[in-house]
Amino acid sequence: MEDSQVISWIFLSTAMASEAEPARHDSISMIADGINHLIPSHYELQNSLKWLINNGLVVKVGKGKYNLTEFGKAIIDNCDAKTSTIDSKWRALENQIDLLRQES
Repeated sequence: MEDSQVISWIFLSTAMASEAEPARHDSISMIADGINHLIPSHYELQNSLKWLINNGLVVKVGKGKYNLTEFGKAIIDNCDAKTSTIDSKWRALENQIDLLRQES
């Protein structure tokens, strides 16, 4: 998978896993498996979360838990409003990640 595709996959998984409370790696990984029928590697998970944190989309809460920032929630909400399936949300997020990567 391309970097933007992996980052958007982990971003969507983090958004879904943290709806009720900040999410741990195992919860994010479980959701990611449900989305893509593939468990993200430790490298994919760590690098994606690092990129998402560095770009203001996700914040680390306490010890090993993650939540979306207001900016991250706005991007997710924007994609939710335009699409109805998980796959189309993932693709829309991939486009947003591509734009953000071009800006940085």
